[in-house]
Amino acid sequence: MKTGKITAKLRDAVPVCLMVEGKEVKRYKNIDLPDMLKEVEMLDFHFNVPADGKITFEISYALGVLPEVFPEARAKMTRAEKAAAKAAAKATAEQKTTPEENTPAATETPDAIPEQKETALAIIPEAPATEPEKAEDTAAESETTEESTIEANEPTEETAPAEESGTMEISYNVTGPRRKELATAIGEFIGMAPVYMKAPTYGFAISNYILDRNGTLRGEENKALVEALAAQGFTAA
Repeated sequence: MKTGKITAKLRDAVPVCLMVEGKEVKRYKNIDLPDMLKEVEMLDFHFNVPADGKITFEISYALGVLPEVFPEARAKMTRAEKAAAKAAAKATAEQKTTPEENTPAATETPDAIPEQKETALAIIPEAPATEPEKAEDTAAESETTEESTIEANEPTEETAPAEESGTMEISYNVTGPRRKELATAIGEFIGMAPVYMKAPTYGFAISNYILDRNGTLRGEENKALVEALAAQGFTAA
């Protein structure tokens, strides 16, 4: 079970203790628990009620699943800020939604069948066509066939290219201590501490950005971030 499934049922001020092999490694107030930790799978949980009455909620994890560097406590938001964030998310979702084109099915009206019958009754047999008339009809059919062939061979309009997704992927080709310096610089710019992800990716997660083991940065396009990194000596390889 993910951590967020059980902490969602707690009061905001309850202390949440993260435990590994029976030892507390980190503590947050429930309201301050970072969203990233809510996605981590837990082993067990229980309330600890000591003699002094200071109740804590202890969650146990397997060795190695928690990050080496814990993220900062989640920033508190006012009601106005929450409403603004919700409205922005809704607007983004509406822009990405493509309206479906509904093609109405063809239906026959009750009057259509009587009209067809009346037309059929109004047909009068024509006299057999003479030889000159047959020749003219054949030439007309030939011209119609040629026009249809030309229209079929005309190139169709090219489909407009899809809009760019608004993401970036930049290879800085840095490893070792230099890669850690790059992760720190990104974290300082966006105001979030980098989290080392361990095996199998060995990358750094900095908010919505990922810096992989080869020094390639992926995430939402941000020209200001790229310029700030360049000012510190980090340029694309």
